[in-house]
Amino acid sequence: MAPRTRRGLLAALALAVATTAACSSEPKAPAEQREDRVRARIEETFSRSQATCIMDVLDEPTIRALDRSGALTADGEAMRIYTNAVVACTA
Repeated sequence: MAPRTRRGLLAALALAVATTAACSSEPKAPAEQREDRVRARIEETFSRSQATCIMDVLDEPTIRALDRSGALTADGEAMRIYTNAVVACTA
């Protein structure tokens, strides 16, 4: 087989594998999508290790509140939990 033909076949095979892998992955659950969005926002401000620490401390209702709003209620439970997580993970 000529080198040019072999490269073409390898490229086609690689494309087929990549396409199959992309199609076979299942979509993330809404909670996972929400967590990804919140993590991305937190990583814009904090280092990756700090963001991971913060995400580990947050509970689902707080993550939901952070996903819904850019500004939490100052005296709300979500703000208290988020503030405590930031303090604990950045000290």
